[in-house]
This record gives sequence, structure tokens and C-alpha cells, in this order.
Amino acid sequence: MDTLNDSATPTVAHLPERPEVTEDFLASAPGVDTGEQDVRPGLRRLGELGLLDTGLPDDGRGGLLPFLGTVESVARGCLSSAFSLWAQRMGLEYLARAPRSPWVDEQLALLATGERAGAGALAPAMKELSGLGTVPVVARPERGGHRLTGTLPWVSNLFPGAVVALPARVEEPAGEDRRILVAVRVGDDGVRVRDLPRLMALNGTASSSLELDGAWANEEALVSDDLPAFCAGIRTTFLLVQSAFCSGLAVESTEQAAARIHGTTAVFDDDLQVLRDDVASVRARLAEFAQEPPEPAQVTQLRLDAALTAGTAARLESAVRGGASFAAAGHSSRRLRESLFLPIQSPTEGHLRWDLRR
Repeated sequence: MDTLNDSATPTVAHLPERPEVTEDFLASAPGVDTGEQDVRPGLRRLGELGLLDTGLPDDGRGGLLPFLGTVESVARGCLSSAFSLWAQRMGLEYLARAPRSPWVDEQLALLATGERAGAGALAPAMKELSGLGTVPVVARPERGGHRLTGTLPWVSNLFPGAVVALPARVEEPAGEDRRILVAVRVGDDGVRVRDLPRLMALNGTASSSLELDGAWANEEALVSDDLPAFCAGIRTTFLLVQSAFCSGLAVESTEQAAARIHGTTAVFDDDLQVLRDDVASVRARLAEFAQEPPEPAQVTQLRLDAALTAGTAARLESAVRGGASFAAAGHSSRRLRESLFLPIQSPTEGHLRWDLRR
């Protein structure tokens, strides 16, 4: 795999592994996959262990490393839960950077325990900054806050009462529109979640569209009045945590494939060796970039490599297992379906490739 970082694997730090967390989430994965149960109990378990706000806020100097290990460990058991963990953490990261107020402090405390779900709908802002669209929510200033109108097409963790940080454009009659980041809560007046669609996987993540029709965000809910600068400051953390859940799936599928390569399946041994090298590269860069902030292109390349490696690993596991991997209720089948989500997870594979070519 071509990467922008061909340096030797760093040995100064490694992603912490939590096998007990993996086993816990593996047990709940079938129900979360189908939507028979949702991700909130898992988030609360992590909150009870103090794992949701480890190293918050990320300062780029190693504090995020233990959390990346937790994300990877969760993803080895259940990618759906790791995806929602990413959304929860982003909600925490955004509010941790907001001006402090009693309202912000209350939300941070509830998000850190998992008692309240959180999400960040920053994808439209990142697409706009890449020249790939326009922030779809309009904010009209009023005394004491902003009135919000528009639709966000894909947001997760949209459970009742969830805190959602979202970008909005403030239309200025005499000049260029401003971009801000505000927070709302699911269930507030004018905040509506469309019916949850049936998905190939991740059905327990409460993922759908969020409609805002005159929703109110008061002054305390203004996370940032300079959205481009905010996105630049959070982008590395955003992509590192996503890369960690890709890595977790890749590690688990690689180990499952390796355990079954013998006899006639030994024909896959060369593929396994290449895959192991790619997984090691992804994990080494995750640890390295958590300690020393990378260049923007480096973390973009890592996120792309992590998703591609996860897809390759899931396909190899399926090929090695043969017909057993086609059972709908099996973990191998689930991981293969989960891997199909990664190219469309925002930033999508197309978005990442676009950014790398610019």
C-alpha cells in the first residue's frame, strides 16, 4: 500500500489493548447490528469505567493514545459500537472547546458518563472547506441566540435527549456569510429525527437525518463563531478516532483469517503477510500521530489507508472461512458488512482522495 509516511515503525508507544472490552462488545454485537438493541448500554459501560473522556480535550501530545486503544478494542468486538463511540467522543471534544458555561458543563458531565448520547455533525463543514458542498443549515441571529433551519442528511447517536453539535451559516445581507458551530438537543422544539432507515449494518446506532425547523440555540450553545478555524483545530482528532475504529476491524479480521490459514487455505498466506504489514503500518502511525501532530495530508492518508486495510482484511477473512462466512448471523459476515460502510463514512473515500490530490 502506498502511503505518505514510509518511515520506520515507531517503537516509543503502542495502542493500549483492552481484551476484556473487546469480549464485552463482541457479546452485544449481534443485537446492535440488527437493531434489536442499541449502543447506549455500551456507552454507559465505558462511561462507568472512565473511558469516554480519557485525555479530553486532545492536545496532540499523547493524551489521546489510551482512548484510541479503547476505540480499537471496541471495534474488534463491534464496529457499530465503536462508530457510536467516535460520535460520542466528538461531541465531548467539541463542547470541551466551547466557551465554558453552566449549560456546557452539564452536557460535558452527562456525555462523559454515557448518561446522555452525543454527536457531532461536522461532516458538511469539512465538505464545504474541501469545496464539495455548502453547509445546509441556516442560522438567523436573534436576541440571545440563533434560530436554525435546514436538514443534515446523516447524523448518528440521534437518541432522545442527545446533544448534537452542528455547523450553520449565518447569512449576512451586506457581506460574506459567516459559519458557526452550535449545539441542539434531540427533542427540543424544531429538532426532528426522520424515521430510522434499515441499514446493511449499524442498525443500533440511531443514524438518520436531522431536520431543523426554527430550532433555537441560545448563546450558551454557541460552540464556536469561527467554524473554519474550529475545523482546522479538530480535524486530526476527528480522523484519528475514525482511523482507530477502522484499525480495530482490520486487526480482528486479520487474526481470524490467520487462525484458519492451513491446508488448502495456505494459498492465502502471501496475502496475509501483506495484510499484516499494512495493519502494522496503520497502527504505528496512529500511535505516532497521537503524540506528534501530523501534517494534514499524513492524517488524511492514514484515514484512507485504515479504511482500505479494514476492507481488505474483512474480505480475506471471508475468503479463508469459505461458506461459513456467508451465514447472516455470523461475526465474519457482520464484519464484512461493516467494512462496506467505511468507504461511505464521511469523509468518504472519494472525499479523502479529493483532498489528497488538491
